[in-house]
Amino acid sequence: MTRKSHPASSSLGKSLSTIIGLTLAGAAFAMPAQAATITFEGGAGAAYIDGDTYSESGYTFQFLSPFADGAGSLVGANIDGSDPSWCQSMACPTGTSGAYYGALNDSLISILSDSGNPFRLQGFDASFIGHTNELGGYMSTVGLIEVRGLTADGAVLSEDFWLGGPGQNGFSFANFAATTMFDNAFTELLMIGYACTADGFCRAYQSNAAQFGIDNMVLVADDASEVPEPASGLLLGIGLMGLLARARRRTA
Repeated sequence: MTRKSHPASSSLGKSLSTIIGLTLAGAAFAMPAQAATITFEGGAGAAYIDGDTYSESGYTFQFLSPFADGAGSLVGANIDGSDPSWCQSMACPTGTSGAYYGALNDSLISILSDSGNPFRLQGFDASFIGHTNELGGYMSTVGLIEVRGLTADGAVLSEDFWLGGPGQNGFSFANFAATTMFDNAFTELLMIGYACTADGFCRAYQSNAAQFGIDNMVLVADDASEVPEPASGLLLGIGLMGLLARARRRTA
């Protein structure tokens, strides 16, 4: 998967687009009812392999490798920002004192509500994680996070959040506020990392250099009945992994 490079900004990098259509039973939405801020403090120090999960405040995060042979591979860690030993060979965000989740080695994150009800994304903090601690080799726009969401009526929407390069002291977290895309409620969210290169393109699933940290994610539950079977997360996951497998074969 490839994106054309874009100037770094703590706001959204491109406009809303509908990228796929699926047929699912619909569900009515009501106004948001309860907000949760995901801090990842409960899993500080944990490492995750493909398929592992982390739960906090009524939401489950599953950490996935995009590759068919990714079973058993390291995909992420709950990094202790106050302990520099976590990132001796990488360029992790500096100036953090608590835990955050680091998505490593081209991995991606699936987010589901434990209740099965739709939910909304209000914002999150994010930073690129460099695959080397030599800061001089990074560009001013070093990567992006694609956030992809599945609505209960079958639409799949996506938005790109662009990540800036390191400052004098290294990478740092920036706050990203959701736009009108996230007026929609979703039954599943997916976060996919891209790494940008000197040719002006940003690519996912190709280099093990697409890495990012996230923290302080604000999710808001909708007052709605549970989404009927079949589960939307399974449908999105099956479709996504098929797309990823094909993308990998094309670039091998």
